[in-house]
Amino acid sequence: MPARPAAGAEYITAYGKTAPLQAVPAVGGKLGLSIQHTPGTINVVSHDLMMQRGYAQAEAAADSAPGVSSGGSPGSPAQLMMRGFTGNQILVLHDGQYFGPTTMINRPQNSFNLESVQVLKGPSSVLYGQGAVGGTVDMRTRNPTFDAPHANALMSYGSFNTWNAGIGGSVPITQTLALRTDFSRTSSDGFVKGADPHSDDFTTTLLWKPTSKFTARLSMDYLTDRLSTYYGTPLVDLSQTGGRVGGLLSSSKGLGITRASLWRYYNVRDGKAGSVNATPTLHLDWRVNSHVLFHNSSYFIYSKRRWNNAESLTYLNSPGSTGAAGNAIAPGRIGRDRFYVYQNQHQVGDTLHAQFDFSIFGMKNRFVLGGDAYYLRFIRNRGFPSADYADSVSLASPESTQLGSFAGEYPFMKSPTTMVQAGLFLEDVLTIRDNLRLVGGFRYDWLSLDRQNYTQAGQFNAATSFKGHYNPDNFRIGPVFDITKNISVHGVYTTGEDPPGSNLFLVNRGQFTRLSHSRQGEIGVKASLWDGRFTTTLALYDIRRTRMLVATGPDTVATAGVQKSRGVEWQGDLTLNRHWSLSGNVAYTYSRYGSFHPSASVDASGNQVPDVPAVTANLWAIWSRVGDLPLDLGAGMRYVSARKGDYANTLSLKDYALVNVFAGWHAYKNITVYGRIDNIGNKHFIQWADTSYPSEVMLGAPRSFSISAQADF
Repeated sequence: MPARPAAGAEYITAYGKTAPLQAVPAVGGKLGLSIQHTPGTINVVSHDLMMQRGYAQAEAAADSAPGVSSGGSPGSPAQLMMRGFTGNQILVLHDGQYFGPTTMINRPQNSFNLESVQVLKGPSSVLYGQGAVGGTVDMRTRNPTFDAPHANALMSYGSFNTWNAGIGGSVPITQTLALRTDFSRTSSDGFVKGADPHSDDFTTTLLWKPTSKFTARLSMDYLTDRLSTYYGTPLVDLSQTGGRVGGLLSSSKGLGITRASLWRYYNVRDGKAGSVNATPTLHLDWRVNSHVLFHNSSYFIYSKRRWNNAESLTYLNSPGSTGAAGNAIAPGRIGRDRFYVYQNQHQVGDTLHAQFDFSIFGMKNRFVLGGDAYYLRFIRNRGFPSADYADSVSLASPESTQLGSFAGEYPFMKSPTTMVQAGLFLEDVLTIRDNLRLVGGFRYDWLSLDRQNYTQAGQFNAATSFKGHYNPDNFRIGPVFDITKNISVHGVYTTGEDPPGSNLFLVNRGQFTRLSHSRQGEIGVKASLWDGRFTTTLALYDIRRTRMLVATGPDTVATAGVQKSRGVEWQGDLTLNRHWSLSGNVAYTYSRYGSFHPSASVDASGNQVPDVPAVTANLWAIWSRVGDLPLDLGAGMRYVSARKGDYANTLSLKDYALVNVFAGWHAYKNITVYGRIDNIGNKHFIQWADTSYPSEVMLGAPRSFSISAQADF
């Protein structure tokens, strides 16, 4: 459910603003606490804000939160960075449900179908079991309403032949039954031509409310997609090629990117990166009386995913390399692999909890007790040629070749994995005084993992297969003190325990013996000032994570070690008057490894964590009703400081600042036409350096424009 107003609070949605502190986002837990009274940092990006800023997918909305950035790699399509942690160390939920480890399981979500994107910072094992250490992102779908019929539509066209379209609406069928359906489609040729991503997302929800005390909500989300198949631009030896593009990176090994390779597509012509996902869910709420509430959520997940690409790109600077067919590869060409993986996932789960309101020695108390369980069956089939390189292409003019078939690829290697988890949890908020609350929680889990591997001959591989049983227990506790009615300070200590950081379905025998452990301390302040015109939050945190694993290649992991992160995050939203509003945030992150050995040849102890900028900042300004005309003008700026691109810290990615502008014309009542220019300065920058593909980097999108029409009735 979307962020909702706290009981008795006035909830006003201001144009161009994020959620007020009195909103109650579901991602914060089951106690029904407002943002102000949750001992932790929560950011909510509403549907209206996503549409206004032109965020076509949820990852872009998450990027607008303090200290968050995304990866964009098709191998890990939902990869986010938060509080110094990346990949599966960020938990992604859909309406509060866990779908599995983030990077290969989750898919980019079209923002049109979403009510909000909610971000909770720090470990969340107490709340969700599989509690990733950096934070949790919950993508909440739109719900039906009973007040009247509503309809929404979106049509957008922009650079690179990019189309976005959506249509949806809510209809009260009877006084007790309402229906909402949304359909959206995105498609593009891609800013690297040939990548051509697209997705279709259909969401429908039936809401039944026979009495004021009982609600049943049945939903179905059906998503099909093809991810961008741009896997990166190869790093080359500049001493041999010359033609360096400045302002992108520096390397102690003399590596760089040449002008001849910018915006080149090095994948095969018929690359594949698609999926089909169906997720029915049923939510039941029963208010027994003013003191007791029961909630139950049941869900089923079916997903089929297919990758088949040339993913690893290696610049060959010396003779002696050969392709899978035995042909010599000339120096100066790009050697390519082939890698395919087919995934089939079935998951069924249920969560039941009860909420009790009562008094303890005259103090108000709310207590939540519940349990959840799920069964996950994940079958992974994969293969790659039995050669270092399948083939090669030209650096300056990569040939448009097909996938082909190579010795060693087929038959595939099969790895069925079964994961069963059950957990008991409790949460509690004790109102010691009207201005002082103590919030706590505890969770105990039973996790069973059965990983089976089979050879290409179909024989069971006992040497790499394993079974494991794990019993993590975690807690959080922290006070919230109201200095005034609208200013609160909080502190919280949280622990987390979960699979150790690499993709769980890559791990083999001997690589995964104990769960990763993390702990976080956080203090912060939240305030609403100037009659609600200025809302601000400030948080300082310190995180330590131990017993980590790390992915070292497309199908390998290694024991690593310890990671530490500390930083500060600030968010502010200011409405000067009915014409002017400003919103911004800035985050500083200090993230380093402790004892950390990602491979036998690399000691990264003390090094900076790859893809983690020390500073990220966002700023938006909106001038509404310019000259009392039905015209809005807006501008946004995003800054990302320099980052490291590899574990050894030999590769440094340059900082960048992007400026976006838009104009909105309210052509008719409830219809707005937007024109946008993103990256107006056409800044060339590197968005991500995937450590699983160390010989290439992901370029960010160049300047682009779009024009869109939005209608709400």
